[in-house]
Amino acid sequence: MRVLKALLLALFVAAPPALAPVPAAAQVTEIDAQMAVSAVNGAGNRAAKVRQIKKVPSVGVIRLDMWMSPTFSNSSIPDAADFRILAQRNASGVKRLQQALQANPVTREALAKRGISPRQVAGVQVSSNGSLRLYIFRRP
Repeated sequence: MRVLKALLLALFVAAPPALAPVPAAAQVTEIDAQMAVSAVNGAGNRAAKVRQIKKVPSVGVIRLDMWMSPTFSNSSIPDAADFRILAQRNASGVKRLQQALQANPVTREALAKRGISPRQVAGVQVSSNGSLRLYIFRRP
């Protein structure tokens, strides 16, 4: 009986890590992908808008290097490697955006509060009230 109790206790102690929930990956839709592609492609044009921001009430961060594309093959949704290539092809626009984020004290402070370097940013969406949605890579 003691052996059975010890075995059940050992099984109970070992089971929780195996039964722990797996972190869920966010479902990516074509709309999300289009917004990200647009932000990276329009990075240079958005630099002028970033320079004019006077207040940043909120910041949303989307990691492009953790982007998960669906497993079916006919998807038009880009993956992390596609976003890296897109940012490299638009390097001059991305650089202008990064410089604008660094030059504006309000955006520089908003990024610093979140531990984000302007060099990580590949694209941005700016709302009418100055809120930012940043599209970043973990490493510049």
